Amino acid sequence: MAMENDKIQFRGAAEKQASQVVDQMRLGGINISELARAGLKEKLRETLSDEEKFKLYEQYKRGDLSEEVAVVLMGDALDEIERERNAFEEAAGLDTDGVFQE
Repeated sequence: MAMENDKIQFRGAAEKQASQVVDQMRLGGINISELARAGLKEKLRETLSDEEKFKLYEQYKRGDLSEEVAVVLMGDALDEIERERNAFEEAAGLDTDGVFQE
């Protein structure tokens, strides 16, 4: 199980060489750490199913998951779930007396 202070390390010789090639092509180079963070975020989000996103959202709402981590894992989906939840709660609270269907 990963701990808070654990480093994220992986073997990626080809990826390292590829980043060095791009780094050398650009004046001022590239920020490899930022690219790695962005790539990890993107891949984490891609791996999550809708069910897992809802579970993470519930953990976030209970305070079991920090906002920073929730944003990393869910990005814009966090706001979308919040909007859908608010719309559902608002619709559930509407007065339906006198409304009928044929």
